[in-house]
Amino acid sequence: MGETGRVLVADSQRKPLFQWPTKILGPAPGLKEVNLAAWGLFVGFLIAPLIFTLWLNHKAGSVLKSFQPVDFTYLYGIGRIVQEFSFARLYDYGLQLKIFNQIYPLSVSHAYGPSPYPPFVALFFSPFARLPFMPAYLIWVGISLVLYLAGIAASVKRLFPKEGLKTSLIFCYALGFYPFCPSTIVNGQLSVVAVFSLGFAVYQERIARPFACGLALSILAYKPTLLLLILPMLLMTRRFREFLGFITGSVLLILATTLFAGIDIWPTYLRFLGYFRQASVVAGQSRLQLNKYVDFTSFSYAVPGGRSRAGLMILIGVSGVILTALAALLWKSATAGKAAQPLAWAVTVTWTLLVNLYVPIYDSTLVIIALILTVAALRDLGWRREMEWTIFLAVLIFAVSWNTVALAKRFEIQLITIMLVILGLSQSYWLYRVIRLGPPQLKPGLIEN
Repeated sequence: MGETGRVLVADSQRKPLFQWPTKILGPAPGLKEVNLAAWGLFVGFLIAPLIFTLWLNHKAGSVLKSFQPVDFTYLYGIGRIVQEFSFARLYDYGLQLKIFNQIYPLSVSHAYGPSPYPPFVALFFSPFARLPFMPAYLIWVGISLVLYLAGIAASVKRLFPKEGLKTSLIFCYALGFYPFCPSTIVNGQLSVVAVFSLGFAVYQERIARPFACGLALSILAYKPTLLLLILPMLLMTRRFREFLGFITGSVLLILATTLFAGIDIWPTYLRFLGYFRQASVVAGQSRLQLNKYVDFTSFSYAVPGGRSRAGLMILIGVSGVILTALAALLWKSATAGKAAQPLAWAVTVTWTLLVNLYVPIYDSTLVIIALILTVAALRDLGWRREMEWTIFLAVLIFAVSWNTVALAKRFEIQLITIMLVILGLSQSYWLYRVIRLGPPQLKPGLIEN
């Protein structure tokens, strides 16, 4: 038996990381019992209060006041500008502010910022602007739920085949995750599009359709910051057909938008991005609500007094070390066999949420796909303890997410950022181990009962 085989057998025979206290609590619950408990908590603590709140506000004749769909106001508003004015005025911030306040006025202490979405997003939402706000909002909520579930289902389909109970738990986790509910679904955010795009891309790669995988990733062009590490990953892992698919999809998006909006929309959009960046930072202090962001850049701005020059140097140094190490791992993973490929995706997605310009908490829904890929890879490798550690981290991330914004407001510490760092370091180490061991010859589900 070779070194790889001996290590894998040793890993699969180690004692579990967490032992169920049978003497105190009796026999460990099975997947059926865990499912019943998880879905019961979901209904009791999320669905039931939501329905009760809707009923109370319906009786009072003010259903919309139950929510604060500020993010959907941006989407509906830019669609309305396209409908009622023209693409030429899409990036007129004065007009944006006027339209947003007409749709959904904010309190005196809050104000809408500029909307930096690409023009094809406004083109997509222009049909919504033909409807009254409330029906358009409810339709988008329905579409969001479908896109989100489709993205999760696509990422699970080839990784957990015929494992209904485990898949059920994944969906329960995804639906109850705070960055999705309520941060995304209630606000009407676009992060469901990112989950769908990435989940569908992962599925296409699993069924050996690299060009279609790249086409799916091109949907992420709606928010280029989410591609900062994913695109270099495609090149460093020699996924050239996937990169070509991304380029093709992006070019099609640009051509379709240009056909409707004209060529002049692009320099206007680029100038507006510069304005958005300037408007977001004043005197060394970000004007964004930093308690709702999880990336290192926002974390550095949260330091009392704003980000100092020393803080900026520390940020650059830490990010540089992480990116250098990640690049080396990704380059070597291309020849490390199939076991390394899901881990390469997972570690890239996790670090994308951290080493970035700005990542709102609702975009951290992407960590669910990273967790799915990680657990599946560790299961196929037979690394039981590492898989249990990942599940434990997933539970902590879930729990922390529901209180991370409140704690960040009070203590200026974003706990979910810390948890994502732990996850990213763990994934990086496991990818390093897979690369060092070489491509193992394993059948999926090695340690399944």
